[in-house]
Amino acid sequence: MARLDENFVALGNLPPQVKQLAPGKPIRYVINSHNHFDHSGGLRAAAAEGATIITHPANKAYYERAFAVQSSINPDQLAKSGKKAKFRTVDTSKLVLKDGTRAVEMHRMVNSVHTSTFLMVYLPKEKLLIQADAYTPSPPNSPIPAQPDANNVNLIENIERLNLAVDQILPLHGRVVPVAELYTTAGAAPRK
Repeated sequence: MARLDENFVALGNLPPQVKQLAPGKPIRYVINSHNHFDHSGGLRAAAAEGATIITHPANKAYYERAFAVQSSINPDQLAKSGKKAKFRTVDTSKLVLKDGTRAVEMHRMVNSVHTSTFLMVYLPKEKLLIQADAYTPSPPNSPIPAQPDANNVNLIENIERLNLAVDQILPLHGRVVPVAELYTTAGAAPRK
């Protein structure tokens, strides 16, 4: 646990570009896809801004302990702010946030070989699925893998289990692609 805690402290500064995306608007929520270091490094900075961290219930106790680690040598934004991180968990299979014009759905993924604490985000209005590590598109015009990736197959299973009408996938590591590309890569036929 010490290594990950050190990463939280080291990566606890919010890049200025984040605030430039919507000037003058507060960061109210940050959705944590899963607990791996490359998807949790900026959470302390978001907490310093007052954002509520939405995560899988199994992550909450760990994050609370990790965020309580004090850094007196090189304090990050959270340490300097004196704030305590706020968490909200996706306690059932789905959490929906609405603002009157749109909805953002967080869904728990099941049976993943990557992590047991996976969340994905679905924007129903755009029919856009946002996920991390379950599918990373290959470069354009790449050959189809000889063996389907178990993570890709599992993502399809979760999309179909939840009956999500997905047109495009936004992977957090990669380019936005039509959902058909996921099915092709996994050697599966899209459900009608």
